[in-house]
Amino acid sequence: MAGPLLAKDILKRIVVENVPFSLALKQAFKHNDVSKEDRQLVSAVVGCALRHYIVMERVLKTAYPELESEALTALLIAFSNALFIKKFNQDECNTLAQSFIKADDTPFDNFLSPYLEDKKLVPEDVEVGSFEFLSCRYNAPASIIKMWNKQFGQITTSRILKANSKPAPTVLRINNVKISDEDFFNQYPEYEKTDIPGIAIYNGEGRFKNSAVAEQQIAAALSPIYKFALDKGDTDLLRGFAVYSEYQNDLLIELMSRFENINNIEYVAGSYGAFISTKNSLSKANIKGVNVYEAASSSIVTCISKPVHTFLVMPESSRLNLLQVLPDYFLRFDIQKLDELIANQIKALNEASNQVEDGGYLLYMVDTISKKETTGIINDFLRDHSNFSLVEDKQFFPYKKFGGSYYFAVLQKGANA
Repeated sequence: MAGPLLAKDILKRIVVENVPFSLALKQAFKHNDVSKEDRQLVSAVVGCALRHYIVMERVLKTAYPELESEALTALLIAFSNALFIKKFNQDECNTLAQSFIKADDTPFDNFLSPYLEDKKLVPEDVEVGSFEFLSCRYNAPASIIKMWNKQFGQITTSRILKANSKPAPTVLRINNVKISDEDFFNQYPEYEKTDIPGIAIYNGEGRFKNSAVAEQQIAAALSPIYKFALDKGDTDLLRGFAVYSEYQNDLLIELMSRFENINNIEYVAGSYGAFISTKNSLSKANIKGVNVYEAASSSIVTCISKPVHTFLVMPESSRLNLLQVLPDYFLRFDIQKLDELIANQIKALNEASNQVEDGGYLLYMVDTISKKETTGIINDFLRDHSNFSLVEDKQFFPYKKFGGSYYFAVLQKGANA
């Protein structure tokens, strides 16, 4: 019963103690002697329980109204294994679940039987097509679904939810410092060429991270939004390039894929986590010429000595891209904090705009789908800053070719305003 018990303990840490999925796994495996094969199995079962958490929690709490948190996680593991993963010994899973059920409650085997005979997970009393129904079916908070429905309509919302329930395509940035696009596609036919120079899609067998291309660092997984934005923003390190970011990101992959030398970049990290992750990434790549500061957006002016030609702003956002990437992100999202995030995004954009030279570019990038944090922010900024004009903006949707939930806008100061 070691596997189901360990999976239950990990799930409890994630759900009850708010420990991130990857960290909970890492800590559990560090303190338990678990084989590589069993690690993959435990990870899969816990991930599955999280991917179906909203509907399974509802079903279980209806059947067992007095379930406490530890009992719930034990039943979730047994439920997930029976319906989806089917790798653990189900008798062991059921025995563990039954140990948390009161004597006068429905035996877990009896509860489980109808679902093994194809009973629908979403309860019959939930109206088909309602926000509640979509929340249960796609494991997304109803508050997000309501927001998307209002902003984009029912069809687009449905497409977003369906795409988020599936793995995203493996989109890659070719390291053009090491290899040209032509040579890359000639040497590696398992990669699909796209209409964006420097961008490929992996269609090979096995995981990309185990491929020769990944091991040789000839290409790396990266959303094309970085290339789009930096191309449109006339990024030239000799003319001055600054970054303000409040979260860990993959910008350095894009920079190292297009420039042989990325010295003299001014990088302002708006949080301690962003500061440490950036410093670690630079150290790992043996890059020494990037100036990294930890400062709030209100202190950008103290870090940037003079206006730059291109300033990229990546403030914290609702980060709804992570709904597809992380199985537990739906637990972390709090729509009540949206107004606070928007106020901070506006502030960061305003502060950075003061450090852009005439004719230069201000880039705004967030990994989310939310009009209030994207076009709404940009429209308000342009209304209040007549010396800036919109060059281009784009919302990436997870159901499109490149997947992902990203938005960028490129603004120019002075010249075309």
